[in-house]
Amino acid sequence: MDKINNELEINRAEIDRIDKEILTLFASRMEKVMAIAKYKLANNLDITDQQREEKVLAQTEVITDPEIKAHAMTLLKTIMDLSKKFQTERFRKSNPDQEDFNVLKYQDEIGITVGFQGLPGSFSEQALIEYYGEGVREQSYASFEGVFKALQTEEIDYGVLPLENSFTGGISEVYDLLSSYGFYIVGEKIIKVDHNLLAGKGVGMESVTEIISHPQAFLQCSDFLQGHPEWNLVPGSNTAVSAKMVGESAAGHQAAIASKRAAEIYDMSVLAEGIHNSTDNSTRFIIIGRKPKCVPENNKVSLLVAIAHEPGSLYKILSYFAEYGLNMLKIESRPRQGRNWESLFYIDFEGNLEKQEVKNTVEGIAKESISFKMLGNYRSDLS
Repeated sequence: MDKINNELEINRAEIDRIDKEILTLFASRMEKVMAIAKYKLANNLDITDQQREEKVLAQTEVITDPEIKAHAMTLLKTIMDLSKKFQTERFRKSNPDQEDFNVLKYQDEIGITVGFQGLPGSFSEQALIEYYGEGVREQSYASFEGVFKALQTEEIDYGVLPLENSFTGGISEVYDLLSSYGFYIVGEKIIKVDHNLLAGKGVGMESVTEIISHPQAFLQCSDFLQGHPEWNLVPGSNTAVSAKMVGESAAGHQAAIASKRAAEIYDMSVLAEGIHNSTDNSTRFIIIGRKPKCVPENNKVSLLVAIAHEPGSLYKILSYFAEYGLNMLKIESRPRQGRNWESLFYIDFEGNLEKQEVKNTVEGIAKESISFKMLGNYRSDLS
């Protein structure tokens, strides 16, 4: 018995020694984390670096035991999450009145849930990951409105939604939902869209007779699809949903248009790569929240206005941009629901709401409008 107790104490003493080493190394790591964070903030670099995080996790390859390796992966992810939290707390403590954009981004990444439409492997999820990094909880929804409703019931903290594509233009349903719900755009992310033809393992191109995907994907890949008039195009709710459906189907005649990541997730073969029409096929995604965010780094304003159906009314709105020297980035009209032949105008322009010329412009447009909604002031992904 004494021998057993002695062996137990020896092992416990060794664990205590190892724990002290781990804690000392952990404290040293946190010091380096703060040094990197200060450098990123000073040089206006992105807070999250997905490639770097993947490189950190890849270090678990030195562990041969698969069970220990899985736990080591969890440990490193937890350490990275704690690092982000520590950075936020330290910056807030040393700069209690500062509303730095990147500091807010750190804060956003800790303990929040972000919703998107579709399934893992969708471009919406890609936008979410590229904007927030891997340190947030994800929640997927079947429809765009499902994301809005979840934000309304506080099921999620933010939502990620596609707003426009460089080839096919605006996504009307999302514009209409922005009009209907009282949420704010707090950020944006532009994603390069890479469409591919996917099928189940063992299915060849010669067997395909039916393609399932989102209607936007069909439009963005119309040149490729026109070369196969024999294919039947079946619309789906989302590219990743379509990929999952085809991947799980026993039918050997179906294919889907989706991302390569979807092919990996749903164990599918890539029959044709890069089938989109334009080499510069990009989609602009917006991040919506329940409250606006006002920080000095915001440089883009979005408005939704309705104007009187009379000569000169649009000119009056647009004249404020010339008067105050502001650059209008976009104007798009949408039918006004419940008002035949009347339009809502979605307007983007450069500026920060703290600037007097921007305040004057917004006040002037609001005065000339019969309906006015401030959609948000946020940081452009092109800046």
